[in-house]
Amino acid sequence: MSINKKICLITNRYPIYPDDVASPFVRDFHLGLKEKGAEISVFTPYYQSEKVDGTEDVVRFRWLGERKVVGSLNLFNPKEMIQLLSFMRNGKRRLFEHLRNTSPDSCLALWALPSGWFAYQAKRKLGIPYSVWCLGSDIYIWAKRPILRGLIQKVLQEADHLFADGFDLKEKVEKLSGKKCTFLPSLRKLPEGFEGKEQLDALRFNFLYLGRWEKGKGLDDLIRSFDVLAHKLSTVNLYILGWGSYEKEMRKQIINLKLEEHIKIVGKVSTSSVANYLEQADCVVIPSRSDSIPLVFSEALQMGTPLIVTDVGDMGYLVKRFNLGKVVIPGEVNGLAQAMIEFVQENKDYSKNIPEALKLLDIENAVNDYLMTLAPQTIPHTYSESIEV
Repeated sequence: MSINKKICLITNRYPIYPDDVASPFVRDFHLGLKEKGAEISVFTPYYQSEKVDGTEDVVRFRWLGERKVVGSLNLFNPKEMIQLLSFMRNGKRRLFEHLRNTSPDSCLALWALPSGWFAYQAKRKLGIPYSVWCLGSDIYIWAKRPILRGLIQKVLQEADHLFADGFDLKEKVEKLSGKKCTFLPSLRKLPEGFEGKEQLDALRFNFLYLGRWEKGKGLDDLIRSFDVLAHKLSTVNLYILGWGSYEKEMRKQIINLKLEEHIKIVGKVSTSSVANYLEQADCVVIPSRSDSIPLVFSEALQMGTPLIVTDVGDMGYLVKRFNLGKVVIPGEVNGLAQAMIEFVQENKDYSKNIPEALKLLDIENAVNDYLMTLAPQTIPHTYSESIEV
């Protein structure tokens, strides 16, 4: 079924090239909208890279801090504060130019800040309606800071529609804004029939971490838990994929605990390699202290890999509902270690309900549910709308 709408996606991050690991599901969502017949343009900041996707419907605006992700700028650093001001000023000016040239029917901001602020300004100036798709960081982190909380609240209250990529997050958005919010899943489709070169140690039980390397993601807890595990079971490995500011501390922690034999730091890898690592891993561990439904959750399920997750956001609920693995209390090192020990010793099959869980998280649901807010008569109801939480 086709929908004839002109939509501008305003996003903090858009993959610089098809295999980029930065917010990769945004590209899948963008392409899904185009497949439904919508005319899409994407407005996003420029980041320096050796590879740049030349997609003509993606507009990247220039600013002073192009080497660093805007969300990681330190407001107490004078240089980075100037870069942020450049981001806001140049982004607003270029967005207005882009919207005047393209005349979209509506905008969708991914996420509440800073993209939602851009969309809010565009509605005030040009009268273009907008929606906001919230991520966990919008509400679980930024909205806890007094000044930013008020700004996020204003952006949400002035939006025409609100979305969130988690059920718990959806409820918190509704409480903050006083408006209805719809669950919109975020998922990156991994390739089928890939040919990965990476080989995990078949003689060991292989755990895997995939995501940003930040303390809030619980990496330090995971490494300390693995220290407990490795002293009890010698035939275990942990592969760490991703990137982030915690890298130096993480490497030091691993050396201090003498875990170099068991913990393999991999770094950034291609989408095909992600699929290969996930397929070979025996278990994916998500030790986050604050999260909604991170991408690695659905990526692990796509490759049929069970999970150990902390009970934050919706991860605990989903793992328990569909029996996808084990749930632990965030920050409890011994509890996480015990869950990993049990995983190795039990050798239990958690794959039965994976297809049903994936059906809930399918990116096509996100496409349909968003488009239904623009043209409700033309889009069928989806599975995610009927789920009870």
